Amino acid sequence: MIRGAQKKMIVVKTGDSRLFEEAYFVLRREYEGGGDMVAEANRLIEGCGGRGKGVSKRTGRRLVSLALFLGGALSGGGVIGLLWLLL
Repeated sequence: MIRGAQKKMIVVKTGDSRLFEEAYFVLRREYEGGGDMVAEANRLIEGCGGRGKGVSKRTGRRLVSLALFLGGALSGGGVIGLLWLLL
């Protein structure tokens, strides 16, 4: 072990997250032990919770709209192609 490289850290097990099993927090050297470390770690995790869920509602709606538009365009093109072949 290298001298002076010892760090104190908190490990928070998330449990119900699809993305993370554990979160590691390295404490600052000037931390003296006052306050609730686990509550602060949980507050930080909850603050980041909205970003880790993947696609936002707005982006999801746009993707669905795009998929429906492309599906309609392809099926419409297929119908026109069949009519053109039959006539």
